[in-house]
Amino acid sequence: MSEPLLAGFAVREITPPLGVTMAGFAARKGGATGVHDSLYTQAMVLNKDSRWVAVISMDLVEASDFLVNRVRQAVSTKTEIPADAILVGSTHNHSGPLISGRFGEFENQEVVDMIATATIEAVLEAVQNLRPVRMKVGSASVPDVAKNRRSLEPSPDPEVNFIGFYADRRLIGCLVNFPLHATVLGAENRQYTADYPGYLRRTIQEKYPDCCIVFLNGAAGNINIGYSADASALGEVFDFRTFAKAAEVGGKLGSAVINGLGTAEWVDSVAIEARECHVPLPLKELPSTKELKQKITQSTQKIEELRAAGAPIADISKAEVGKIYLECLQDAMLRRGIEGQRELAMPVQALRIGPAILVAIPGELFVELGLAIRQSQQNLHVFLVGYANGSWGYLPNRNAFGQGGYEVETSIFNENMGEALVDSASQLVRSLVSDGGENCGGI
Repeated sequence: MSEPLLAGFAVREITPPLGVTMAGFAARKGGATGVHDSLYTQAMVLNKDSRWVAVISMDLVEASDFLVNRVRQAVSTKTEIPADAILVGSTHNHSGPLISGRFGEFENQEVVDMIATATIEAVLEAVQNLRPVRMKVGSASVPDVAKNRRSLEPSPDPEVNFIGFYADRRLIGCLVNFPLHATVLGAENRQYTADYPGYLRRTIQEKYPDCCIVFLNGAAGNINIGYSADASALGEVFDFRTFAKAAEVGGKLGSAVINGLGTAEWVDSVAIEARECHVPLPLKELPSTKELKQKITQSTQKIEELRAAGAPIADISKAEVGKIYLECLQDAMLRRGIEGQRELAMPVQALRIGPAILVAIPGELFVELGLAIRQSQQNLHVFLVGYANGSWGYLPNRNAFGQGGYEVETSIFNENMGEALVDSASQLVRSLVSDGGENCGGI
């Protein structure tokens, strides 16, 4: 006889001390000066028929390789959960602490250690909290929230996806997935905040106070609330990027989840499974790090000359954006150690939870690529999870490469990457619902 689905949830606060360098914006200077709302790590553990899955969401800009490896190793050692069945995600929050060095700024190792410890403890507590549950799976359209930041047109993927877990018909946990940069607040903000995902969680908890909400961002590489990435990188202030706007966005998404849970049907048969593979992706013909350093020095000199000559602000801004592109590319190359390489194998993970499949990508996937993966199995609820199990930068689609721009110029991959990633991820999804076969087109 099949065993019941067991689910456990736990939360730990991870708000750092004031003064710690914040992540997300090169234009932001100085450490955190206050706490608007606390930051958390949320953990969900599922068990059925001797199979395990763990899903983690941290209010951070990234799930760095260091954090992913440390959490997976510790949890798999202390529990029966296999390392490749642990999804370590981030909300892509740009108002939290820096957890890996960027642009000459360095992480506070004590803060990183605190976050790792809290996250591991949350998973272990979630294991202890396991109880029989029933679940609902669904989605709801929220069309007036997100935009393509390159065209400022509405996002082609307005669906908020959710899984609700009920013990004795009481909602004890909810996994929520939506593609939108957690950057309602801009570089001028120096208070810790979870941005709109925090308001989303609080909206749901107002109705279900005992519910732990695990928010996973989606394919949001080119999706925000409607402003230019270049302007944001330069620190331009937009009057609509406020806490009130974050509350509005989070409130709309949270309300859509509440309404969707109310009409979603119960899932009677639930199987869980996890698979992971590594997909070889083609790199650009990248300059050497020495050449990049020289170009950055030349860009700095050009900016100084333009300022000294009283050049128009538009010319200075263009030169500053070009320098940021170079610095981002240099940072990505150093992080991955890819100088001289032609391809790089990316980890892609898929977790099956009944009719829902979570596909975890360690980067900023463009929404069009996420939709292609989601639509590979239209009879299932495919949740595309970005910013999980690593931090590999932007993953644009082919059309974007012909247009250029911030995401394209700072990506380490070439225009053939998108098709390769979609094909392999789609094959991995199919493998979870078939009778076996190769996991994906990777290694």
